[in-house]
Amino acid sequence: MATLIPRLLTPLVMLTLGSCSYAYDLKVVAIDGHVAFVVDPSSRGQPDCIRSIHVSADDGEPKATAAPGDDEALVRNGSVYWWEFMEIGSCQNPFPVIYGVPLKGKRSAAVGYVAAKRLKVGVVYEVGAESSGSGYGSGWFKIQRNGQIENYRNDPTPPMRDDNGYVINGSEAKP
Repeated sequence: MATLIPRLLTPLVMLTLGSCSYAYDLKVVAIDGHVAFVVDPSSRGQPDCIRSIHVSADDGEPKATAAPGDDEALVRNGSVYWWEFMEIGSCQNPFPVIYGVPLKGKRSAAVGYVAAKRLKVGVVYEVGAESSGSGYGSGWFKIQRNGQIENYRNDPTPPMRDDNGYVINGSEAKP
């Protein structure tokens, strides 16, 4: 019986440990003419701050241009328009988070940095953020010609795949 109790408790302990992480939906809004990120009010997770954020062009285009101090590989290979990660214990940046305003806290030395670039009209961008307690938020958005911001909960431009599940890029297929 003594060995049975740990076996019975293991799933409960794993469930409890696994519940520390959570996901939430990000929504993009305009505040005083600036692009800002908030937690979607209908999202199950409702963090009050972030410690990291990244914005990139969905599907890799158009590419941004790296500036001095940027991690050039992130800009070139990841189509990153803004990438800022603070140390894990930090969560000093309350919502709403204004695009391009530097995050508070100590920047993580292990992760690159990309200063915010000018966003372009008509481009779909993906945004991701990390919050305290292993929370992760994501969303997609596009700035319309009239300045309105269109939000998407899921990737509006998922890659095309062939019958075997490979991503089709032009005439070539990639696993």
